[in-house]
Amino acid sequence: MPEHPDPERPTPDRPTPEHRVTIRVAGQRDTGAIVPLLGQLGYPTSALELGVRLERLADHPDAEVLVAELDGEVVGVAAYQLIDLLERPDPQCRITALVVDDRYRRRGVAYALLHTIEDCARDAGCFRLEVTTRAERADALAFYRAAGFDQRPHRLTKPLEHDTLADL
Repeated sequence: MPEHPDPERPTPDRPTPEHRVTIRVAGQRDTGAIVPLLGQLGYPTSALELGVRLERLADHPDAEVLVAELDGEVVGVAAYQLIDLLERPDPQCRITALVVDDRYRRRGVAYALLHTIEDCARDAGCFRLEVTTRAERADALAFYRAAGFDQRPHRLTKPLEHDTLADL
């Protein structure tokens, strides 16, 4: 016999009640909460390095970092960038990071972050949202597909060497 959907479980059409999830622009005061989130995403960093990145991104009008608070605690972070393209008349919006603390997943927090980014992208005249995720992140892939993203598997990347002495 098939299970009936849990009426309390968040879905793309029914996220956690908005009054519990607050989305706001991230600031330096959030570095302590964001560092472990990036670690969960597989990108460990220090609070000092993250502070530098947040400052650099704050200087770009086409980029923004958002945090999600659930009952006053930062439990998620997302970043996006608006990109003008030569081949298209309108920009696209690229989600460069989105992670929710594993203790708070499946409560609508990621959907709240995603919908906020989607609204910002629409306001900026973007024609699409783009996100990448690793193949082994099955939950992330399922989340994005449920949110209306189509899978386009032919993304190629080439790492560039970075001269660490130039950073000194």
